[in-house]
Order: sequence, then structure tokens, then C-alpha cells
Amino acid sequence: MKKNSLLFTLFCLFSAIVFADEVKKDSVKYWNIKNSIILNSEQATLSNWSAGGYSSFAFSSFYKGFYNYKKGNNQWDNSVELAYGMIWQDKTGNGFKDPANEFQKSDDKIELNSIYSRKMYKSWNYSALVNIKSQFDEGFKDGKLVSAPISPITITSSIGWEYKNKGFSAMLSFLAGKITIVTDRRLMGDPIFGFTESGQCALFSLGSYAKFFYQKDIFKNVNLLVKLDFFYDYNKPILDTDINTEVFVNIKVSKYLTAFINFQAIMDKDFNTTLQYKQRFGISVPINF
Repeated sequence: MKKNSLLFTLFCLFSAIVFADEVKKDSVKYWNIKNSIILNSEQATLSNWSAGGYSSFAFSSFYKGFYNYKKGNNQWDNSVELAYGMIWQDKTGNGFKDPANEFQKSDDKIELNSIYSRKMYKSWNYSALVNIKSQFDEGFKDGKLVSAPISPITITSSIGWEYKNKGFSAMLSFLAGKITIVTDRRLMGDPIFGFTESGQCALFSLGSYAKFFYQKDIFKNVNLLVKLDFFYDYNKPILDTDINTEVFVNIKVSKYLTAFINFQAIMDKDFNTTLQYKQRFGISVPINF
């Protein structure tokens, strides 16, 4: 099963590379490319502050890229989302010189999406998807290592139907494969990934998949992006369906400043039996190209 799942994933990736090579030969007019980088940082210095608290310094960066190709009845939508952030707090009061005041990861994300679709009827298309999720850096929870660079990495591939109309898309598939790969030996055998065999580094699931996407300027200078996806493993109870939802609101304050609000909630019982939740907001310097 593990060998077949790896071959299936490699086949999907190879198909995407071949298709990319073909479309490179076409004119640039068939491509719609958008890139955005958000940079932000924060510093707080406290001295004899009666209300308490720590001096701190934080920074984060976020990249979002859309590379969409459309010609005739064929469409190929690709997106890249990368994020990384760290925070430092002077908990001992001795500043940067104290090794106990370490930088800690506050954000870490790698997500790649590639969807090929061919027009079927009006707003409905045949479609095939590959989704890849991972992280850049080590992550700890209660002092325990729970993630490492590109380990674990989750790859979801599916074949199904897609409805697409005016910034909204919905993809439905009853034939989807999800594989979680762990290459860092410090994580192998950890029951958090469902691995029970010694040295096992991949876990494959077969199920159904649904992905919803919506993006629109809801007000002047206010852009809303919503993502919601479900993966149901046929070997598990339906209440164990993996759910991942993310909301990103981008508010243009001026030509050089943007306010953003980001919410993400995840329910994945393979990693955590409780709801995972993350919230970020702030003022940033956007770079669009």
C-alpha cells in the first residue's frame, strides 16, 4: 500500500510538470500572475513598568502567489503560500545576552495548490488537484518536538468535479489520496502521526475530499479570502473527518500600509484531538508584483 501510494503521488506530480512544460510554449497572454509579500514587525521595551509584562520583539513575513493559466476549455490554477514568524521575549530581564530568552516560532507555513480543470458544462469542470502542506522549521509543544523542516509533509491528490463562478470555487472528489511523510528520525514512531511500525515513515489514506475557495473585494480597499477543505478517510468514522478553514481579510490603509486579519482553525484527530486555532492581525508593508 505504501509503495502504491508513493507511485500515485509521483505520477500526479509528474503529470503537473509535463503540463507545465507544454504551457510554457504558449503566449504569456494565457497567464494571469499575481504575487504579494507582507512584512511586519513589532517591538516593545518595558522598564520598571508597574502593570508588568516583558520587553519583546517580533517579526513575520507572508508570501502569496497565484499563477493561473487559461486557454480554451483548459485551465490550470496554481497557488503558493509561505509564512514564517518569530517572537522574542525578555522573560529574565537580562536582554538578548541571556540564552534563556530565546526566539520562538510564531508562524510557519508552506502550502502549494495545483488544480487542473477542463470545462464540462457551463460553470462545471472536470478537475484534478494536488495539495502539499508542510513547514520550514522545528516546532515544539510542551518542550516536545512535534515538527521539523519538511517533516511531516502532507500530500493530498484527488480527481473529481469543480464548480467555478465569480471568485468562488468548489471541488468535490470521491477518489482522493492523502499521504503523510515523516523523514526526520526524531519523529519516526511517534504515535501522534499514527505510525506504529518501527521505522515507518509514510501513512496513506484513501477517501473523499472537498475544497471551497472564495475571494472578493467585499468593500472598497477590503479584500476577503476564505478557504475550507474536508478530507474523509473511508477507514474511519465520519466524525473523524479532517477540517481546515482559513479566513484572510486584507484592508488597504494607504499606498504603503495594509492592515490584515487572519484566522485559521483545524480539526485533525491524527495530530490533535481538540480544535487547533490560530489568529494573527497587524499592520504591514505590502509588496505587490
